[in-house]
Amino acid sequence: MKNKIEITSRPYKYLSFSVKTNSIVILSFLTLQVLLLFFTRSWANLILIFSTTFATCAVELIEFFNRDKKNCYNFITAAIQGILTGLFLPSTFPFYAAFFATFFVFFSCRFFIAGYADNWINLPALTVALCWILGETLFPSFELSSEILFSKNPSLFLIQNGTFPMIDADPKITSFLNKTVFSLFGVSIPDGYVSLFWDTHSTIAAFRFNFITLISSLILFSFDVIKILIPGIFVLTYAILIYFILPLFYASPTHGDLFLAFCTSGFLMACLFLLQMAGTTPMTNLGKSLYAVIAGICAFLIVGAGTSPSGIVFTILFMNALSPLIQYAEYFFEIKRVKKQLQENSAQLKDGNNA
Repeated sequence: MKNKIEITSRPYKYLSFSVKTNSIVILSFLTLQVLLLFFTRSWANLILIFSTTFATCAVELIEFFNRDKKNCYNFITAAIQGILTGLFLPSTFPFYAAFFATFFVFFSCRFFIAGYADNWINLPALTVALCWILGETLFPSFELSSEILFSKNPSLFLIQNGTFPMIDADPKITSFLNKTVFSLFGVSIPDGYVSLFWDTHSTIAAFRFNFITLISSLILFSFDVIKILIPGIFVLTYAILIYFILPLFYASPTHGDLFLAFCTSGFLMACLFLLQMAGTTPMTNLGKSLYAVIAGICAFLIVGAGTSPSGIVFTILFMNALSPLIQYAEYFFEIKRVKKQLQENSAQLKDGNNA
C-alpha cells in the first residue's frame, strides 16, 4: 500500500497558542471572577471593574483612531488590564475616582512614555498604587498583634472572631474532607478554612475567590497559556521565607501561617496575572529565576505574613524597576558569550586552514 501524501494550504502547525489566543483565554478566566462577583451580588466591586475597564478601553479607543494599523486585539489587552485594576481596588473606593485614576495612568503611559509593547511597568499595579496613595483609608486593614500572628493558627483566630465569615456548608465540607482526604495523612483541618479558601469576603475582589484562582492557575499552566517558571519560583521563595524565616524574627516556636499569607493579600491573583505581564520580565530562564527569587524576598519584606491591602502591587512595581537591570545583565553576559563563541569558531577555522 502506497503512502499517501497530504498537501494542504496550511502546512505549518503552531507549537503553542498565539498571543491573541492566550489573551482571550486569560480574559475568560478573569470574566469568571467577575461572574462570581455578580452571583454574590457584589455590586460595588462590579461598578468599580466596569469603571476601570471603561477607562482602559477609552484610552485604547483614542489610540485606535490615531494609528495607521488598527487592531481590535488591543482591546482585549485593554479589557484584561481594566479588569485587573478593578479587582485590586476596594469596593469602598469611589468609582469615578477609579475611572479618572485609571484613565490618567494609562493615557499618560500610552501617549507620553510608550505603548503596551514597550512598557516596562505594570499599569494595573501602578494604578492601584496611585489609588492607595490617594485614599489609603479606603483600603481594608487588619490589626494583628505579634501574639496573634505567631499563635498556632492565626488564620483560624481571624475566622473565629468573625473577620472572615464562614459559609453555612463549611462544617459539612470540612467533615467530608477530613474523612476522605486528610485522614489519609493523619491530619485534619478545623471548620472555617474552607470558607477562607473559597471566599474571604474582602472588600478587594482580588482577595476573595482563592480556590477559583488556584484552579485557574492549574489550567493556565497546564495549557502553557501562562509560563510556570516565574510564578513557581516566586511562590516557593515566599513560602519558605514565611514558613521558616518569619518566626525567627519574633523567636516564635511555631511555623508561619501559609494559609493566611496566600489567601489574604491577593497573592495568588497577583502571582498569576500581574507578576509576569508582557514586557516587564527578563528574557532568559536564569534571569527569570533571579527575578522570581527577588520578587519572593520583596513580597516577604513588603507583604509580610499576609493581610496587606496593597503590598503585593508595590512588590510588583519594585520588580518592574529592577527588571531592566536584570535584562541589562542578561544582555551583557549574552554578548560576552557570543563573542567568546565567535572567537573559538574563528580559531578553529584558522587552525583548519593552516593544516
